[in-house]
Amino acid sequence: MAIVEVSIVPIGTGEPSISRYVARAVSVLEKSGISYEISPMGTILHGELGKILEVIKDMHESCFSEGIVRVLTTIKIDDRRDRYVSPQDKVRSVREKLHSTEE
Repeated sequence: MAIVEVSIVPIGTGEPSISRYVARAVSVLEKSGISYEISPMGTILHGELGKILEVIKDMHESCFSEGIVRVLTTIKIDDRRDRYVSPQDKVRSVREKLHSTEE
């Protein structure tokens, strides 16, 4: 299973807020059934990499359906195949190490 961070930014919206376009892209993701978590700077997806990449393409395309002519999409992929790791496992591991270094 892969953990992927995606950030989709429409360029040339004519206004500083892009939440309308982000909401449209997340609505595409919501219909996919892929596990996700929205953060202030991007969205974390967790699942099978091939399906995630297909959905990211659809999310990217959703901005064009809103009349935008340029979209910048950034993708970070963590594809670990030796064992199952969830996004929560990664956060828990860092927190455990953080508390062990405080002693």
